[in-house]
Amino acid sequence: MRVCNKNLLILTAGSAFALAFIRPAQAQLPGAAAPPSRASAPAAASTTDNKEQLLPLAVIINHAPAGQWVLLSRGGQYYAPAAALTEWRLNLPPQAATISYRGRQWVALNALPGYAASFDSADQSLTLTFAASAFDMTRLQTQRAAGPQVTPAVPALFVNYDLNYQDRNFRDSTGDRQLGAMMEWGLSGPPGVLTSSFVGQNITGSSQLQQRSWRRYQTTFTHNFVDRKLTFRAGDSTTRRTFWGRPVLFGGLQIGTNFGMIPGFISQPIPVLQGTSSAPSTVELYVNDVLRQTSKVPAGPFTIDNFPLLTSSGDARMVVRDALGRETVIDQPFFTHPSLLEQGLTDWSLETGAARRNLGILNADYGEHFTSGMLRHGFSKELTLETEGEFGSDTRDGGVGLSYVLPWRMLVQMAASASQDKIAGSGRNSVIGLYASTQRQTFSANLQHASMSYRQLAMGTVYVPYKLQLAGNYSYRLESEGSAIALAMARMETYNSINLTTYSGNYSMRVATNGALIFSLARVTGSSNGFTLGASLLIPLGGQTNLSSSITHTDGQTQGYVSASKNLGNDNGIGWRTLAGNRSGQNYAEGGLYYQNDHGLLTSDVSTSLQQPTVRLGARGGMVMMDDHAFMTRQLQDSFALVEVPGYANVGITFQNVTYAHTDKDGIALLPRLLPYHRNDIRLNPDDLPISAEVDTIEETVVPPMRAGVKVVFPVRGGRGALIHIVMADGSDAPAGATVTIKGDKETFYVAHRGLAYITGLAERDTLTLQLENGAACSFSIKLPPANPDDIPRIGPVTCEK
Repeated sequence: MRVCNKNLLILTAGSAFALAFIRPAQAQLPGAAAPPSRASAPAAASTTDNKEQLLPLAVIINHAPAGQWVLLSRGGQYYAPAAALTEWRLNLPPQAATISYRGRQWVALNALPGYAASFDSADQSLTLTFAASAFDMTRLQTQRAAGPQVTPAVPALFVNYDLNYQDRNFRDSTGDRQLGAMMEWGLSGPPGVLTSSFVGQNITGSSQLQQRSWRRYQTTFTHNFVDRKLTFRAGDSTTRRTFWGRPVLFGGLQIGTNFGMIPGFISQPIPVLQGTSSAPSTVELYVNDVLRQTSKVPAGPFTIDNFPLLTSSGDARMVVRDALGRETVIDQPFFTHPSLLEQGLTDWSLETGAARRNLGILNADYGEHFTSGMLRHGFSKELTLETEGEFGSDTRDGGVGLSYVLPWRMLVQMAASASQDKIAGSGRNSVIGLYASTQRQTFSANLQHASMSYRQLAMGTVYVPYKLQLAGNYSYRLESEGSAIALAMARMETYNSINLTTYSGNYSMRVATNGALIFSLARVTGSSNGFTLGASLLIPLGGQTNLSSSITHTDGQTQGYVSASKNLGNDNGIGWRTLAGNRSGQNYAEGGLYYQNDHGLLTSDVSTSLQQPTVRLGARGGMVMMDDHAFMTRQLQDSFALVEVPGYANVGITFQNVTYAHTDKDGIALLPRLLPYHRNDIRLNPDDLPISAEVDTIEETVVPPMRAGVKVVFPVRGGRGALIHIVMADGSDAPAGATVTIKGDKETFYVAHRGLAYITGLAERDTLTLQLENGAACSFSIKLPPANPDDIPRIGPVTCEK
């Protein structure tokens, strides 16, 4: 580098920079207007029309530093390399002029919208300003994390039971007693989950009114292909349905998409919110007047998409505030619906088997054989098409439908289907529906018409479809908090001249702090007539205790009740309920007492009236056999884990900040209620471990499969700890930094100053080895004094000998 006459010449490899004269005032570059706050001055270099110069400058774009760049000045215009435009997030206009200089292509900056430039000679910087439209789009979105790695399942057998004993005493006849049960057993492991359920009625045979029976309910094997979002089932299952179809219980095979295996996956479209910022800004997103997100954006247009709270309808407001405090407010309504699929997303299902009949009455009554399929695809955020087909030995039907978003936050659904039945012949069915929603109002209407000969799979020969079904609902939430009005209407017409029309409405309002008062009325006209007027009150008293009452007047009769109850939810403890009222002109009363712990739920209910006092007793729970251990637990509907803390009893196992289990005498516990395919953080309560216990971690994360068991082992290093004073054969203290190991133990300990080492995991008698930094080693033996395991004894000096 060489400096003379206040001129600075800079030479770097591969580039020759122009001679720049340093002036105290701002100079105007060719093609750039000097700002009014600074005096205009000649350019830093000559600006003759055809003069070409390379200028090393600190570039500032729309008030944001953009780094050091070399720009080209030519003929009063300024050019930047294409790489600079990419770095600055500027879109290259098709009409932008480019020139070639020294083997590189340069782009004219004045071709970009809103271009302005200002040069400051004091710090050799160039301030550029462009319109927001000149920048690339910035996307603000909640990233969809990849599905977590599923923890391998451990083979387990589980049983759920629900027993119910009922004793009824009739005033005019003998009593009736019977025991019923609902049972389920399941086998889970790496291949999947096999479950089978059974229903037992009058098991003891003591009832004269109910036949003794024990029937199989459903048997199903399920395997989930998590990476592909697919579920395979063999056995009893239900067909997937479209919005105009009906599900069919069947026995056979089924495979189809299952988006529920991916935590946080949203299949419906998420609206895109758009805005622009002229400078780097902060964007605050308000959804229905509640702040939901704060983000920073660079200059230019931006979008907010994949935001999970935008999954219904409402109003979004974006407040854009730049570094200078300037604020812009963008209001944008949004609408979406669960019937829609995100653009490009496909949902499908295939089934083959036989329709199930007389469920719970016969063990295995299967009828018509069939193959069916359902396909849905999101062609855009506003349009989803779907189709289904059912091909049975007696009945065949199929149809197509669409769900489309109209303006005014409205969804329209239309479908047409046809059928061919061996007995009924050909039939037709059509459906049209509307759904609209705003922050305060919701409206829906549905109209369905079917010909007399229209049939769907497993309807049977005696079934006659409804000629017309019409339903409509409207609700409005008042500005007063907690108040709402709801109106509904339904009409049904059949081919055997039975026509019914129902009108209903209710008004709800908040009372006290969290209570609700609801007034309702209903009117039925047509083949039968009736009128009902009612009112109900619910007042939470805190601690899951509620007070409620209801009164209803129907066809000249008035009935009502008053009730108080304490719900258990997932908590252990005692719950109860009491109720007294009048029904059909007779007084009656009911009461119940419930006890729940980690092993299950016990229930007892008593009801009495003039005609029939009744006593009901129940027990509900489950059992798990896993890894040679058996546990009693509540009913298992979710996943579970076998937790081991070897050698430590009564250690609390915590999940979601709640202690659900304690280890037994062998240090083993069963943890139920885990969330399948989610990250479940399982923690130990460190206060339950003795001070001598060493744990690498008190938290483990598992991702269990659906209704399957996983194993979690917390390696705890036991034994006692002691502070040992180690001396060498010559009487000197063991050197600091030397290491100590226990025979048969992989753990390594270090000697501190004055030959002191804190050693854990010691048995009553142990042999230890001291390793010096020079490679020499010696050994010594210790014997712990009798003491409380949580005490830390001091031992030594102990001589280490070779």
